[in-house]
Amino acid sequence: MREIKKIEKFFLLAVLRIMIVGGVLILVTDFILTPEDIISLIIDVAILSTAILSFFIREKNFTLSALIVTTVPLAAMFYQSLVVPINTSTSFSVILIVGFLFSILLKGILQWIMHGMAVACIVSIFIIQTINPTLRFSPDAGDIISIAMTYLVLYAIISYCTAVLKTSYDHVQQYLRNANMELQDKKNEIEAQNEELLQIQDNLHELNTNLERMVHERTEKIKAQHEILIKYSYTNAHHLRGPVARLLGLVAIQRMESTADPSFFFTKIEEQANEIDNVVKKINSELQTRDDQSLN
Repeated sequence: MREIKKIEKFFLLAVLRIMIVGGVLILVTDFILTPEDIISLIIDVAILSTAILSFFIREKNFTLSALIVTTVPLAAMFYQSLVVPINTSTSFSVILIVGFLFSILLKGILQWIMHGMAVACIVSIFIIQTINPTLRFSPDAGDIISIAMTYLVLYAIISYCTAVLKTSYDHVQQYLRNANMELQDKKNEIEAQNEELLQIQDNLHELNTNLERMVHERTEKIKAQHEILIKYSYTNAHHLRGPVARLLGLVAIQRMESTADPSFFFTKIEEQANEIDNVVKKINSELQTRDDQSLN
């Protein structure tokens, strides 16, 4: 599955594109309308240059790119609030955006350090303006304190809510990554099981084929042996009938001629018995030879 793109990289790229396009428009506008405001032009060029530099180094060093694109505008707005007090509200709007970027782009202790720097800038600006009337954007010090508290609260709300949403987003993305990893593991496990089942199926198919072949061969051997037995039964029965018939004939002659020489009959009977015995031995020998051939 395609890896989910981190929101930090996506958001930094979007911010840099907006800053570059917006920086060009602001620089052109200030140059046309207020060319005498050198400080604003310098700040515009500095922020635009920062955005371009961060754009080109974001892939190699994301953290450095994020720090450059946030700290330079923060320092510029701090300087502008002290040099051009009338632009304090505009500067603080930018600082609020910088705090939002801190919560999105940075993590851990670095995020808290940068938030501390931003809050310190806000507090320092209003302290300086309260102490030095010439740097105030309002003649009433109470208005400055009230506006300071408003911006601090707004900064805290924006930064905290953004951090909470970002943390929730990270948790969801981590859960999705873990779920994707588990699904991939399950997929690999199922594929392995399928391979094992296919191998078992192939083995069973081969075993069945071998069994069918063995049964067929055994059947053919039994059939051949059966045919041999029938053949030998028929053939050897024919060979046995001759001696048996002659024995029966001798017995019949002996009964009809009581004066016949007994030794003659015993001699003939012995001859026919030996012939029968030879036939039986021949049958046994041939059957044993067939059995040995079948086993081999």
